[in-house]
Amino acid sequence: MEEEGSRRRPSDAVLCECSVLAARRTARSRTKAVVVNPRTSSQRRFRRFIESIVRKVFDNQRKSPRDNVSAASATQIQADVTPTKSAHLAELNVVSPPKRTASAPASRLNLNGTLDTNGNYGRKSASQSDLNFSAELSVAAPTKNAIPELDLTFDNYNDEQYRPTPKPAPVVSRPLPPKPQAPKEPFYYPQGKPVPQLQNDTALRRVCEVFRSFPNQKCTLENMPAVCDAAGLPLYWKMPVFLAITNDEDRLASQVDFTSWWKAMTSVAHDEAARFVYTLSVGSRSYLQPEDFYEMLMDIIHTHPGLAFYREATEFHDKYCQVVMTRIFWNDAHSWSGKLTTDRLRKGGVLQAIRNLQFDDDINKSLRYFSYEHFYVVYCKFWEIDSDHDLKITSQDLAQHAGGALVPMVVDRIFSGAVCMNPTKVRHLEEIGLAEFTQFLLAEEDKTHPTSIEYWFRILDTDGDGIVTLYDMEEFHTQVQKKLAAEGIDSMAFPDVACQLIDMLNVPGGTTSFRLSDLKKSSLRGRFINTFVNWRKFFAQETNEGSESPRIEDEGGQELTEWDRYCIEEYEAMMEDDQADAETISLNLEEDDVRTSLAYHDVL
Repeated sequence: MEEEGSRRRPSDAVLCECSVLAARRTARSRTKAVVVNPRTSSQRRFRRFIESIVRKVFDNQRKSPRDNVSAASATQIQADVTPTKSAHLAELNVVSPPKRTASAPASRLNLNGTLDTNGNYGRKSASQSDLNFSAELSVAAPTKNAIPELDLTFDNYNDEQYRPTPKPAPVVSRPLPPKPQAPKEPFYYPQGKPVPQLQNDTALRRVCEVFRSFPNQKCTLENMPAVCDAAGLPLYWKMPVFLAITNDEDRLASQVDFTSWWKAMTSVAHDEAARFVYTLSVGSRSYLQPEDFYEMLMDIIHTHPGLAFYREATEFHDKYCQVVMTRIFWNDAHSWSGKLTTDRLRKGGVLQAIRNLQFDDDINKSLRYFSYEHFYVVYCKFWEIDSDHDLKITSQDLAQHAGGALVPMVVDRIFSGAVCMNPTKVRHLEEIGLAEFTQFLLAEEDKTHPTSIEYWFRILDTDGDGIVTLYDMEEFHTQVQKKLAAEGIDSMAFPDVACQLIDMLNVPGGTTSFRLSDLKKSSLRGRFINTFVNWRKFFAQETNEGSESPRIEDEGGQELTEWDRYCIEEYEAMMEDDQADAETISLNLEEDDVRTSLAYHDVL
């Protein structure tokens, strides 16, 4: 029987090893009762589990249908492992080995199945419900001829005791795709916010209908008011528009000319300011210069009802244009570069003033720009100090302004080019014209205007470092004191005057120098400037300290500026002088007539 059993043993090394282990265990169990060490028994069970897996791998590699093994095994282990989605191990059934006999060697393992009578393995499927581990371990006293039966019971069997729990895969946090957002609308439009194309096309169709009503569909300058009205342009744009569509040529304007110019202009200029700059500069610049207004102002002189009396005096037309152009840049440009940008044009008031000209026949109501009375005052003041009447004044002529009220140092600074708006004139000037004198008179008579403050700060800042120190102030005020002393008027010493000046400006930190921003913030900037430039006004404000000029309002209820009040007073005085001169001339003529008649009577 032993030989027959040895012949049935497989040549598998794993099976042999399992048989040897079973025999050793049986021998030890015969001698004494087995005391199961939980740790040792766990290791053994794990080793058995690994051996069964290795055997299964070898069986699959051999691909043999069956193995001739003995019909019965001394040890039978049933293990059903069914992979599931959970981390638990499938059911493992360990059955106590049968009693060892000669025909049944005790070294057969069964994985996921049972041993048949020949020792072959049959696959046994495990149900999904058998996922709990249960086993019974029983230890019996050894007998003489039989292997003691062990009843192994595994409570709380956990596979993680024998293999590490795999770490969960790291969760890769990917940023969410950005939410689609509507494109942000630009907040800055250098050429104005674009208007719908339909609006431009509608205006062009209206203009085309107007052109069809003209002979040969061509228009002259006299027809341009209807064209500007159809295009939605102010009336007094008619001359610049006519020159733009005809390319400044002496010919009639056709519908094709206007269409070409309109499409080019509306494609880059979208608001009134941008279109005005494009029209006057013929699309060549993004800013305006004083000479760009000349043609438009000449058209205003020839067509505005308020200047009908002035049209015959052609020798004064250029003078009126110079004064008006200087006032436009003085009030709206806020720059010493001689350029009026589109942005400054939007913030200024000249565009609205041009639009208002077509609704008001009184040109003198346009106080800031087009008033004829203001022009008359400026030109008369210029004519008074122009000794040779060559329309150029020298430093000696300017020193005679207002009875010699200006100190010599101020006159020298004006002719040094420090306050010249023409960038080409940067050197010392020998003489100035009507435009430069207009700037001086505007600054002299209204020292609260922002451009006037900049004008006088440039005069006082002799070194051009942007700071006026006590040394600079003392130089100017010393000459004022000399003028007062020549007139027999006593004045305070400069240290006392300096204390008053510092209190006027209220400079933070109590510094003795000031900047342009400090001068603009002060409400007493006019009194401060008079202390250094005009000795007559300085004396008047010192003797009338505390008295304020009365508030004067125009027809619209707005307060008149110091310049407006000055022009009103001077114009009325000039009219009275002219009337007195006219009466004197009339009386002289009457006396001459009487004398002539008497002489003629004596002759007879």
